[in-house]
Amino acid sequence: MDDGVKRIIQEPLIPETFHHVEKLEQFLHHARTSTYAKGAIVLAQGMEFDEIIYVQQGCLAVSMGTDDGHQKFLFHIGEGSIGLPTFLGEYHEVQIHAVKNSTVSFFKVEQILTIFREDEEIILDILQNLLTKVYYFMSQARNLNFYRPSSRVFRLLYNLCVNEGKQVGDHYEINFSLTQKTIGEITGTHYVTVCKLFQMLDRQGIVKKSKDKMIVYDLERLRSLINEIIEY
Repeated sequence: MDDGVKRIIQEPLIPETFHHVEKLEQFLHHARTSTYAKGAIVLAQGMEFDEIIYVQQGCLAVSMGTDDGHQKFLFHIGEGSIGLPTFLGEYHEVQIHAVKNSTVSFFKVEQILTIFREDEEIILDILQNLLTKVYYFMSQARNLNFYRPSSRVFRLLYNLCVNEGKQVGDHYEINFSLTQKTIGEITGTHYVTVCKLFQMLDRQGIVKKSKDKMIVYDLERLRSLINEIIEY
């Protein structure tokens, strides 16, 4: 896709593509490392915590508790990325669990400061990771306040196609494994609404989604739907 178009859309689009800090691999001897089976709790609500998380392998999901007892998904910590639930006291509502079988390293703040003295470039990598998270959540706040649920879903699909889609003949293909449930979590849209929107896109021949691929047959029509009023 044309580079001029790609520059219009800012990264990251989904909460698992934050800047990696893979240089920490060189300093794993400073950390304690644990393995977690899929579904295991890494950090529970109210559990005091003063370490920085680095995911060697697998993926973790970060969520926050709500008043009704549910968990609101925030973002993923993927391979080569970090989480900073540092200095959490006993009343925090953050929860982290393993989405896949995962190998996770934990660095104390003192250890990170030692690493900074050995390799100052890691400071920039961590700052970049944090800044991409800040930008992502700024975009989320804007979208939730100013766009309808259908617009949020269509914007995400359109932006994914612009940034990651590959033209194959007369259509675009995007290889990803986002479920409709995850798309709902990312966009703050109810799962049932997301399902109905995909059914509509399929009926109109605009988008078809399989388990690990999305095919966009009419990109301009998908773009125009962002500004249309669609209620479910």
